[in-house]
Amino acid sequence: MAERRILILEDEMLQALDLSEFLQSEGYVTEIADSFESGVHTVNEFKPHLIICDINLKATNTGIDFAKKINKFYPHIEIIFITAITKQSIVNEAQETEPLNYIVKPWKEEQIKVTVHMAFQYIESKNKDVKELLTMSEYKILKLVAKQYSSKEIADLLFVSEKTVKNHRHNIIQKLNLSNEPNCLLRWAIQHSEI
Repeated sequence: MAERRILILEDEMLQALDLSEFLQSEGYVTEIADSFESGVHTVNEFKPHLIICDINLKATNTGIDFAKKINKFYPHIEIIFITAITKQSIVNEAQETEPLNYIVKPWKEEQIKVTVHMAFQYIESKNKDVKELLTMSEYKILKLVAKQYSSKEIADLLFVSEKTVKNHRHNIIQKLNLSNEPNCLLRWAIQHSEI
């Protein structure tokens, strides 16, 4: 993974900037969003591998709502919550989104460094598993999907029928455990184009 991209979703701009500056000094590429809406937009544009997400966003939608939306449309993006909230009912609700971690503020640099490093080790080992999971034909098709070729264009390039490509696409979706949302494979492939 050449570039390790992290989205910081935090409505306290000073905290977001401190976190961003520290992560950049550790070699990560970061973007900051300060609301649910800007977070969703930034995910589409920036294509992060990891999201560090506050829970209290001073709006009707919380960081947990954000995580639920991301899990639905981008199940491959990992999330770490970073929040001052320790109330058990909120922690339980956050756990339902299956985050990689839950950090209680105030955070310490060493804590962030270790947590993020371990998160990327997990993400990269998961990506390696994808290569082992797919057949060579499926892997070739996935790479072409990432380049936004249509099933017909892929069929022409690989000298197979369009039906064969569609069957492979269906199998890839099953193996990667993706949702049945339209374009879920395209989004996943673009997100993981460096695999």
